[in-house]
Amino acid sequence: MALERDIPNVLASFRTTSRDLYRMGKVNEYAFEAEQGVLLLQDMADDYGAAGVIPVVQRALASTFRVLMRADDSNGVIQLVIDDLLALHARLCAEAPPSPAKLVTWIQQQQFGELGEYFRIDVVDYADALGERGIARFESKLFERRAALTLPFDGRPDAEWTNDGEWHARHAVLGNLQRLAVLHRDEEAIVRTYGGDLPKAYFRSDAAKALAEAGFSARAAVVAHEGMTLPGGPHQQQECGELWRSLVADDPAQAADAAAQVFERWPTAANATAWERADAASWPDRREGAIEALRARPWELVAYLLDTGDLRRAWSEALLATEAGTGRILPDQWDELVNRYLTIDPAAALPVMAQLIDDRLVQAVSRVYPGAVRRMKKLRAAAVKAGMPELADALLAELRAKYARRPSLIARMDAARV
Repeated sequence: MALERDIPNVLASFRTTSRDLYRMGKVNEYAFEAEQGVLLLQDMADDYGAAGVIPVVQRALASTFRVLMRADDSNGVIQLVIDDLLALHARLCAEAPPSPAKLVTWIQQQQFGELGEYFRIDVVDYADALGERGIARFESKLFERRAALTLPFDGRPDAEWTNDGEWHARHAVLGNLQRLAVLHRDEEAIVRTYGGDLPKAYFRSDAAKALAEAGFSARAAVVAHEGMTLPGGPHQQQECGELWRSLVADDPAQAADAAAQVFERWPTAANATAWERADAASWPDRREGAIEALRARPWELVAYLLDTGDLRRAWSEALLATEAGTGRILPDQWDELVNRYLTIDPAAALPVMAQLIDDRLVQAVSRVYPGAVRRMKKLRAAAVKAGMPELADALLAELRAKYARRPSLIARMDAARV
């Protein structure tokens, strides 16, 4: 009886009559309330048992999806709520499995319905809840849906599907064939359904991930390595390369060579760190060459040096890149670099800190003033801590003089006593 009493209250968290869900503030308010509703559902499952809460989660999903369809969820907060509800649903079904017939019907209704066009409902997540009988029933019902397709479908991802009335059904059938191949640990079926033998880099990366998930790491490494040089976007080829490197990371015979190849083709901070980890013995001799390669992308070089704790080198390379104009250091990187370098050389860091404030004030946009003034207060506090209050006075006086014609900024500076 207590559960029935609580259901209307918790479902209210997922519903709204608001007509202005095109406003980000309203969307955020709704998402916050819905997230609290997810927590309440978890508490209800703990208090009353999972079995009685599963239908409530299904109703909450339906309500939240209806709201999503009429909201501007550009920042993805409502989508995150639905992801949480789907994860909760799968977990509760594992704790208190519904009848296989009911669960199969619900899963496939979502997969082949409108929700499935936007979210993945993965049969692998429900494997424990379905059990052998449930999975067999799931496959039988999937076969019926596949047979009902108007056009023949061979279960391969390479077909160019036109946007007709069956496009979503074909995608849903293929997605289930792929996940069932992983669930059954069928190596050849994984390669076939994911396109691991097709000449496209993005097919190879998907197939390699699925093979690795199913425990076929060696085959996954081969498929990913081949994808490095196959047609596709550069980011897809890079994903294949980095996946290959990670898959052979525990193989002493391949790890160092793979890491070197991937870095040479895609010199990034993450790939430099991976190479250092894979070839620690030789890294001291290779480090300067790697740093030279990273100089073409200063933000990557600074990220690598910060990750390795080489603050002095990071500082000098950041200044060098800025003076030479060879590339842009990201604002967040500058903030982190200045904050960490203050402990080493405050006299050098404080003027750069002032320059970063100045950079944010180039355009007369009032919304940046609160952040700029907070940084000014931080500058003064850092100067006082370093025993250099006069340096802060001079730097802040320069900013006051430069922006004297911005009364709202000066008023904020006066209120903050900077």
